[in-house]
Amino acid sequence: MPTATKEFHKTFEGWAATVWPLLDEGDLPLAAAALMAHAAFVEPEHQIAIFDAIADAWLDVSGGDARRALLQERLEFLNTRVPATGAWQTPDAIWDAFWAIADGADRQAGPPSALDVTLRVVNIGTLYDQELLQRCERAVLMHRDIDALLGEPEVRMTTNDLKHRPKESLGTDLLDMLTAKGYDLEVIDADTVLLPPQFPAQNRTNRRILQLHDVWHLFADYGFTAQGEVAISAFQLAQFGQNYSTRFLAVSTTSLCLSRLVDPDRFITLIAEGWRHGRISPPLMSVPWHQLLDKPIPQLRRELGVQPFQTRTPEFLNF
Repeated sequence: MPTATKEFHKTFEGWAATVWPLLDEGDLPLAAAALMAHAAFVEPEHQIAIFDAIADAWLDVSGGDARRALLQERLEFLNTRVPATGAWQTPDAIWDAFWAIADGADRQAGPPSALDVTLRVVNIGTLYDQELLQRCERAVLMHRDIDALLGEPEVRMTTNDLKHRPKESLGTDLLDMLTAKGYDLEVIDADTVLLPPQFPAQNRTNRRILQLHDVWHLFADYGFTAQGEVAISAFQLAQFGQNYSTRFLAVSTTSLCLSRLVDPDRFITLIAEGWRHGRISPPLMSVPWHQLLDKPIPQLRRELGVQPFQTRTPEFLNF
C-alpha cells in the first residue's frame, strides 16, 4: 500500500498527467484512480474513453494481467502522451484540495459526513482556472441531449410541486422520501453554483442535476446508501459528463486505494456498474420530469426504456 507522503502526492499527480501507471506492474486499482483523476483534473474530454475502458476491464475480464492489457489497448493514445514543455498543467491548488480529502490526513477527527464530503468536493471546482473549465465545458457538450436541454426553458421544481399527486406516483414517492429522510429537493442552492456565462452547458447541467439527483435515485433504483451514492455518481457521469461526479469518484477511489478500508477492486467494480448503466440508458437530462410527476415509477421506466440498477455485490458498502 502506498504511503500518502508529499513525495507520493507528486508521483500520483505525474501519473494523472501522463498515465504512466498502466505501463508497469504496479497497483492496478491505483492506476484506475489516476485515470479517474486524469479525467477529472487534466483532460475531461477523455472521460468517456477512460470510464468505458475501466468498465470493460473490471466487468468483462478478470485478473490483473488481463485488465492491464485491456486498458493499455483501449487507452493507447494516453500511454504515449507526453506533455510539452510549458504546456498547461493542473493548478497546484486543485491538487492540494484533492489530497486534503483523499489522503485522509484529518481522519483522527472522525469520518466526515456525507454532506461535508459533498461540499468539499464541490469546493475543488471553485479552484478551476479558465482552461480547465473550458475542457469541462467541451466534455459536457459531448453528450447528445445537452443541446436539446439548452434549447428548453429552465423549469425548477419545488417541494410544493410534489404535493397532491396520485398515491402511486413519482411525485408522491419523491415527497415521501424527502420527508422521511429530512432531505431538501436541492441539497445545495442552485443559485450558488453558477459559473461565468461562457459556460452555459455546465451551468445548466449543474443546476438541473441538483433537482434530478433524488429523482434518479428513485427512478433508476439506486439506494440511499454509500453504495448507492457511488454508483449513481458514475451513472450521472455517463449521462452528461458531470465533472463533480468525476472528482468525487477520483477522490473516493484514491482514498480507498490508500486506506484499504474496503476492497478497491470491488469499489471500482461498483463504479463500472453505475457507469455502464448510465451508458446503456437513454439520455435523461432533457426529459421533462416536471410533467411526469403523476406517473408511477415502473410505468416511467417502461416508457423511457430504463432498467433498474443492478449490481453483482448488493451488500457492498450498504451502511
